[in-house]
Amino acid sequence: MSPAHPVRRRSDAVANRAALLDAAERVLLRDGPAVPLDVVAREAGVGIATLYRNFADREELYAAVTHRSYALVAALAQEAEDSAAAPLDALAGFLDRLLAECRHLALPLLGGPLPEDGGDPLGPRISRSLAAVLKRGVDDGSIRPDATAADLVVTGAMLAPAQLPPEAWGRAARRIAALVLDGLRARSDTVRLPAGLTGTELDRAMTRGGGEAPAY
Repeated sequence: MSPAHPVRRRSDAVANRAALLDAAERVLLRDGPAVPLDVVAREAGVGIATLYRNFADREELYAAVTHRSYALVAALAQEAEDSAAAPLDALAGFLDRLLAECRHLALPLLGGPLPEDGGDPLGPRISRSLAAVLKRGVDDGSIRPDATAADLVVTGAMLAPAQLPPEAWGRAARRIAALVLDGLRARSDTVRLPAGLTGTELDRAMTRGGGEAPAY
């Protein structure tokens, strides 16, 4: 057999897996997590057997979707942490890029990914990056001292596509993001915020299996 054949098969398998994840994201946002898996397969342009060769069941497919979503958010948060921009500008860039990638953010419908074996869990990694940006802002006096990474994570989840037409959602989400960013500014007359979620509470709330049973 030509060496090109196994390479092509591997390439096809990678493409099929990516198509299934993309289709699952679209279907989740359009129809919700209880949609039959054959709908996901049709949306991806593959047979149901191909879906089951890649994912043993619905749980495994949706875990892969949420993990990919979290990995995207973690990369954006790391960009904000590494940015040389002013802290508020770095956070504005984070939220702006989050909105630009909204089609990938199906995870609020499902909760976060299950804890990873031996790896650096993505949820805490996101929180650490955002906390580092907030600390820079608190230290330079530009950000109020009672703002937390949990506030930003919850904001990101709330800005994920809702049951609104895309154009209406885009305008509404950008307005809310601007309101949140303005609320982060340090002011002499700032009223202290009520108590929010701790990092541990946030991780538990946004991790599948850590709270209520999944909706599917």
